[in-house]
Amino acid sequence: MQDNTSHLNAIEYDSKIADTIPFYQEFHQQTISVVRNMGFEKIDWLDLGCGTGTLAAKASQAIRDIRFTMVDPSENMLQQAKENNPDLQAVYLCAGSENITFSEEFDVITAIQSHHYLQKEGREKATNNVYRALRKNGIYIAFENVVPEAEELKNLELQRWGSYQKEHGKTDEEVKDHIARCGVNYFPLPVSAHIELLQRAGFSSVHVFWYSYMQMGIYAIK
Repeated sequence: MQDNTSHLNAIEYDSKIADTIPFYQEFHQQTISVVRNMGFEKIDWLDLGCGTGTLAAKASQAIRDIRFTMVDPSENMLQQAKENNPDLQAVYLCAGSENITFSEEFDVITAIQSHHYLQKEGREKATNNVYRALRKNGIYIAFENVVPEAEELKNLELQRWGSYQKEHGKTDEEVKDHIARCGVNYFPLPVSAHIELLQRAGFSSVHVFWYSYMQMGIYAIK
């Protein structure tokens, strides 16, 4: 039985996720690189869909003076994050991004592989909540599963993603089951829809800074 919305239970997530998502570790390094170059002296950082706390752990080693607020809709993920990071300066909150109520409290907000589990209304609420929670000149960084605009390209990219998973030890049946989750268990958008969503929320500066397979890194500055 799954204890969160991903295809992996919390206790096995860190050891197995790279067999499913190409360049997964790069998501964290790219995120930290962007934040380091923002020039913040002290950072209030909200990590939405924080999972097992891997990003926060890496960021706290690379950047000084961070206070984390760790949010995830799964109690099991939050518990794993606490166990993995006993010395992390953090507040933990079990909630979905569509339900947070912060207002101008954070310099950095991240959502790494989390908001594509939300359908249209929930994603819109989550993005509006992020905008409200950021301080002026704060930055929102997200990594998301995405789909090409054209259906034939979507099918090609799903096939290519499936090949990656097979090369990393998944069986044909496991790959088939995972590919079948697209549009059923998670709801990826085209890049253009992500940009439009951020602009509707109020962001004027939006940039896609990373893309590979069916994953994208995007940031927006308030």
